[in-house]
Amino acid sequence: MRFSKLEQNTSGQESILRYKMKKNNIHFKCFVILLSVFLASCSILGSSREMDIAAVQPPPEAPLLAEVLMHLQLDYFEPEKLDPVSLLQGALTELGRMIPELTVVPELQDKILGPILNISFKNEKTLLPVSKISGLYDLHIALQILMKRLLGMNPQLTQLKIEQMFIRGILNQLDAYSVLLPQEIYNEFNINIGGQFAGVGLVVGTRDDQLTVIAPMDGSPAALAGMKSLDKIVAVDGEKTEHMTLDEILHRLRGNIGTPVTLSVLRKGHAKALQFKLLREDIQVESVETYDLSSSKQTV
Repeated sequence: MRFSKLEQNTSGQESILRYKMKKNNIHFKCFVILLSVFLASCSILGSSREMDIAAVQPPPEAPLLAEVLMHLQLDYFEPEKLDPVSLLQGALTELGRMIPELTVVPELQDKILGPILNISFKNEKTLLPVSKISGLYDLHIALQILMKRLLGMNPQLTQLKIEQMFIRGILNQLDAYSVLLPQEIYNEFNINIGGQFAGVGLVVGTRDDQLTVIAPMDGSPAALAGMKSLDKIVAVDGEKTEHMTLDEILHRLRGNIGTPVTLSVLRKGHAKALQFKLLREDIQVESVETYDLSSSKQTV
């Protein structure tokens, strides 16, 4: 009897234990489900928060300048030339060349603090302190600060124009072969290689810091209009060429077939500039000029 009672008690406890295990198992499953839902909601909220943060973050400042400096840091073949102070001076020199009414003079405070940029634009003057420039990253930060100030002082400037000026000045400090080719200039480069374009048929170059006609091409619009060698082109469509690069001028001379372009030209013996209104035509350029040299009735 005792054994049977013990058996009954044991089986009763076992049934209670099984009931508790089932109950606990249900609670555990519910807990796992709730935990999964909670973690999923946290993940969604976290990702949406990251999207919100990414949406309000500003784009990188001066991205073109940053990319050029990065390539110089990684790929330039003479890294000893990458002196940030020298490159800053190059950027400021190009800035002054392209914007004559603007002067930016760096004044060194001491060996610890960075330079102060003394900026003068027309009648406005300001001092702009920048951090010590000990590397290309510091140079990028300093030029970003300067760019912001310039955009506030001269509304006609754009960020892209300022970046391109900085980059040209920096590359000029390095060598004569490292250049930045903006998209339109790159297109011109491909046109030159192709040997066919729509223009006015002028071979031009820089002589005494002036855009000079080397020679008009035979039968071209420029030749038929009477343009001559040594003519000085001082304006294209009313825009002065004084502060343009040669590539920029060539870009303005070229265009769609049949479109007009007006050149203002200084010529020796004429007190005023001559005006030539030309229509662009298809121009064929021979990459190599050939001549027949006859000797004893033989062609060489």
